[in-house]
Amino acid sequence: MKNKLTLHYVIGIAAFAIVMYALYLLYLNPERTRSLIVTIVGCSLVAVGQILIIRQKKSKNK
Repeated sequence: MKNKLTLHYVIGIAAFAIVMYALYLLYLNPERTRSLIVTIVGCSLVAVGQILIIRQKKSKNK
């Protein structure tokens, strides 16, 4: 069970890192706004979903 929870942490952290990198690229090159905004929104949804999954699994274990 612990291994599956770790996987959700890794996915959430990776999604957050991609969002930060996309924001950095948007700062450097604002011409690619549309594709970077789609990346930011998509990865943000993935990160929030992983946080909700982690909370749900932790509350089930208690």
